[in-house]
Amino acid sequence: MNTMQLSCFLAVTETLNFARAAEQLHVTQPAVTQQIHSLEAELGTQLFRRTTRTVELTQAGLLFLDDARAMLEISRRAKKRAESAAEDVREPFVIGCHAHNDVLHLAPALGRMRERFPQIYPIFQVVPFQHLYQRLSEEAVDVVMAFREGGMKKSIHYRELAKIPAVAVVEAGHPLARAGELRLRELREVPVVGLNPQKCPEGCRELMHRILEDRSPLEVSFCESAEASVTLARAGYGAAVVPDFFPRRDPSLVYLPIVDAAPMSYGVYYKTLANHPRRRAFVELVRETFADALHPLLP
Repeated sequence: MNTMQLSCFLAVTETLNFARAAEQLHVTQPAVTQQIHSLEAELGTQLFRRTTRTVELTQAGLLFLDDARAMLEISRRAKKRAESAAEDVREPFVIGCHAHNDVLHLAPALGRMRERFPQIYPIFQVVPFQHLYQRLSEEAVDVVMAFREGGMKKSIHYRELAKIPAVAVVEAGHPLARAGELRLRELREVPVVGLNPQKCPEGCRELMHRILEDRSPLEVSFCESAEASVTLARAGYGAAVVPDFFPRRDPSLVYLPIVDAAPMSYGVYYKTLANHPRRRAFVELVRETFADALHPLLP
């Protein structure tokens, strides 16, 4: 596997067109095609699904995308260091999470980490649930910030940081907006916007199952993120049922606690702290600062 193969792969993923990828890289289209074929042969899988009119990533291609970017970035960094004859003395600290929103609560802990370890270089990896914990097992990431999930390996440890309640977010003119608080039975009578069951925390899946039992599919919309769910709620598509995990609240919306929904445990996962002083310090600092980093309405 070489950098030309990776560059061609990433160029095609950006353009979804072999000819435009070739123009971007200043090579011929047959050269790009050859590099992709050799990369697929080396990996033993097809990375693109091609027809006479379209190009799209296969599932294997989607899974390889982050690795390709990481490998090419490592190669570029190594080349830059060699050319400048200067060593990068920064120490990477890799934090895994499931959504970009998760990292917004970490600034206080990372600020104190920077004071204690001036050479620390935080790196965020936002990847799907199933791959994130594999990277944790392999210690490709130092820690994972996430809602608690069942069925985790015994070798993976978890420290709870907060209990996050569920809320229904509605526009000001919604029929439930003046309720103050809600119970699940009230949400069974209005259109609901929820998180994709394949990508949301276990607690959200259980909550949505209770709300949506025997409901028509026409009364439900699913989104890839809490932010997208709230956007649909603002547009009047229904009540967005999400964890109350917002760094700031939209004053034009109403956030209604769901009083008979169990709060969801949110915390930090890690494999080991032994002989890892930066991990140990991060776990200590995030436990000290996390509650204050959440919005002031959180109990």
